[in-house]
Amino acid sequence: MIPAAIQHQFEFWSHIGQVGGYFHQYEGFSSLSPKDATWPSKIFNLKTHHIERLKGDIERYKLTKSVAVAENEHIEALLKAQGLIQTSSVEAMSMIVNQGVKYTDYAEIEKVTDVFGATTFAKIASDVFRYSIYESTISPLTQSEKVQLFLGKHKANYVSCGIVFQDSNGDSGLHMIGALQEYRGLGLGKKMTEHLLSTELRNGSKNIHLVASKLGAPIYHKLGFQNHGYLKSYSI
Repeated sequence: MIPAAIQHQFEFWSHIGQVGGYFHQYEGFSSLSPKDATWPSKIFNLKTHHIERLKGDIERYKLTKSVAVAENEHIEALLKAQGLIQTSSVEAMSMIVNQGVKYTDYAEIEKVTDVFGATTFAKIASDVFRYSIYESTISPLTQSEKVQLFLGKHKANYVSCGIVFQDSNGDSGLHMIGALQEYRGLGLGKKMTEHLLSTELRNGSKNIHLVASKLGAPIYHKLGFQNHGYLKSYSI
């Protein structure tokens, strides 16, 4: 069974693509094809029986070569047999909401509501995560009832970002939390995380999900998140 955190991530990707108009459902998998193959360009929800045809479908439909799967020895062996190589692995983490715990709302963290905010968010996220993110991808999300985007300030400069997404189960997720490199070590990522957690409590979510890099996982473990598997990316 796919962990809830990964199911949440897949739903988040689907929602981004549907709002932006670049979500595609093919036989055996889902795909996102945003402008110029930038974030979030991904194949996911891959069915086992389809793996042998995957490479041909990527070439035929001119799809991204990046495939995301929940950790699974059988599926991963099939991908490797088709010549795909693992490119990354992140922890799928979840936490049951403790209503007795209160998190801080920070005045220096603002919700994104307009084109200026979307443009700023795209620039910061691009710098933080080292891949191109366009304002045209971010702007439609500001109109979604399921998505809330935030920017954090430090001395009047916007330097951090984060997203809350509430899925069809009512669970919430933390996404794209980060601060510009020159502002790291100031606790800005922690502030953004606490602000997003406070937002999720107001959502009434009973479970919170995220995927974390090796570097970020220890921080989330301290907050009470538990590992429930790994989300792996493969590429041709």
